[in-house]
Amino acid sequence: MWKKLCAVLVFLSAFLILTIGSIPLLKSEEQKSAVSCRKLDIWPIAFLEWDNPIKLDVVDVGWPDPSVARGTYIAGPKSYPMRPYIKQTFANSAGLASIVSRGNQETLPMAVLIGKTTRIIKLLEPPSKLSARSDGGVWTNYPLSHYDSTGALKRVVEKVPGVEIVGVEQDAVWVMDLDLQAWFVNAEGEVRGPYPWGGFAASVASKQAICHLNRDAIRRVECLEPDGKKRYPLLSLPRELRGGLLSFSNDRLLTGDITGGSLNYYNTGGLAAKLTIENAGITPTGDAFVSVIVDDKSADVCVSNGTTQRVFIEYDDPSRFPIPLKLGVAAVEGDRTLVYGFDRAVWYKGDRVEKTFVVDDNVYRKDIFPHHWRTSTNFVTANSSDGTIILSTSGPTGMAIIGMRWNPESK
Repeated sequence: MWKKLCAVLVFLSAFLILTIGSIPLLKSEEQKSAVSCRKLDIWPIAFLEWDNPIKLDVVDVGWPDPSVARGTYIAGPKSYPMRPYIKQTFANSAGLASIVSRGNQETLPMAVLIGKTTRIIKLLEPPSKLSARSDGGVWTNYPLSHYDSTGALKRVVEKVPGVEIVGVEQDAVWVMDLDLQAWFVNAEGEVRGPYPWGGFAASVASKQAICHLNRDAIRRVECLEPDGKKRYPLLSLPRELRGGLLSFSNDRLLTGDITGGSLNYYNTGGLAAKLTIENAGITPTGDAFVSVIVDDKSADVCVSNGTTQRVFIEYDDPSRFPIPLKLGVAAVEGDRTLVYGFDRAVWYKGDRVEKTFVVDDNVYRKDIFPHHWRTSTNFVTANSSDGTIILSTSGPTGMAIIGMRWNPESK
């Protein structure tokens, strides 16, 4: 009898150890409502289905995976299949223009142009920057080149050696170089400048001017007009500002680090709100979803059909990495949400955990990759002319551009 009892106790102990060890990221904390979603309006702008015309060319990339790895000793898959993805999207008053890369980061010689319709034009060279034109064409940089709506090269502007471009109204662009100079180029390729300008990659459009956050200036926001004159908009805003300038008005200002998806909203009272966008994707029914970080333990999942959910993203790191590590929202499918990172994954069904499992190379390919929506480093575009925040993403069914409006002061 004692032998049977001992055997039962050993079995129960082993079962508890295996169970606890297999779900290290689950907490006893009560789920809370996804309050962040109340301040967000989300909608799909454009969807490009695979092989129509962008080919679904999956490549294997070596470890570490840049979207989840922060050190060479962190657990998880050591190589990953990667789909093509939208490397960066550029916004101006004429529309959106996106650069596409293969999974191995090779940029493709094309531009995705999104206005009233979505079109793809082939280019002679892979672009590093784009600016859409209202005539259906596009500007590319280095050298500054104008392609028409069919992809034919119309002109090359040799006079401007800069590498950074910002599109402004009336199909004009500003070109900037590392020597702190800027040139204004109108739609016909006529050049003005160079003018001294310290904004470089931190410059944003304002009508036909470019502006940046100059912390040495009394009024802080400095703008450069096509004639070379500088102006300083009178803003009723606090002195201390963090992040790069994204957009501004008389009493509102948006700054942030778009490579990290972090946005700061200022009003006359100072920093009014912060938002960190974690991921974005498309559901099987065509709705857009966006996940935003709440804290080190949780994220809110917001879907364009109005459904919301809060999930746990804390990663119980056995290596004790000095920076808190987080899981990420990988997919939303009906009432199910997939949370994944490193060697951990959880399927939620509603607010309850449906399944949790350990992830290695094979498990990722079989159980994560078929669902996984992922974004590039520069997936956020927050300087569009009408205040829409643009999110670029790719996943199992194609690539998507998602629109989002953030209303920080709404209740």
